[in-house]
Amino acid sequence: MCDDRGAINSHGFFVGFAMETITDIKPQRRDKDRVNVFLDGKFAFTLAHNQAKVLTVGQGLSQVVMANLLENDSVDKAYEKAVRFIGYRPRSILEVRNRLIKYGIEFEVIEKVINRLQEENVLNDTDFALLWVENRRTFRPRGKLLLRKELLTKGINDSDIEIALSEVEESADARQLVYSKLSKYDGLSLDSLRKKIWSLLSRRGFDYSVVNDLVREIVQSKRNGED
Repeated sequence: MCDDRGAINSHGFFVGFAMETITDIKPQRRDKDRVNVFLDGKFAFTLAHNQAKVLTVGQGLSQVVMANLLENDSVDKAYEKAVRFIGYRPRSILEVRNRLIKYGIEFEVIEKVINRLQEENVLNDTDFALLWVENRRTFRPRGKLLLRKELLTKGINDSDIEIALSEVEESADARQLVYSKLSKYDGLSLDSLRKKIWSLLSRRGFDYSVVNDLVREIVQSKRNGED
């Protein structure tokens, strides 16, 4: 909403059309990617260098334009934080949103950042879910029950979870896990071996039928080897 005096910005505050003159633009000493902008001889605000490219000394600047510049700058700063966060490992939308909230960033800015990251396909919950499951299956095998629980805590919706879990072969993953641990169980009685395997697979969220079949298979194999 606006009239001849000014407008209401995205934060609900009135900003006027009164013009001020840019009297200086100086690079910051501590951060060469940002500049200090002076209006009518006084320090006014800081901007990223790329945002300040549109400004020149002597240029008139209204409060509306200033507010837009600062809002775009806030989005860019939040975007950079999000990109650094994603750089450590793939992230879900919820993880990025929660991290930006911790920084005290406003909701409107956060949503703009998330939309931008999604448009660039840097943030994609379907891809995240697929990568999460692939990583777990490779390095820390676990059943669909636990994988689903983990993905839910990451904010992944049911549809993307089903896509990610569609190619999981619990029997094969459970077998891989157990056989990688069997050497540690040498010397155990069959009863103790059965309990160890049950405990391991149950903690990792494997289905009861998968656990039961594999326990019977391994115990029977051990029993036959002792005969």
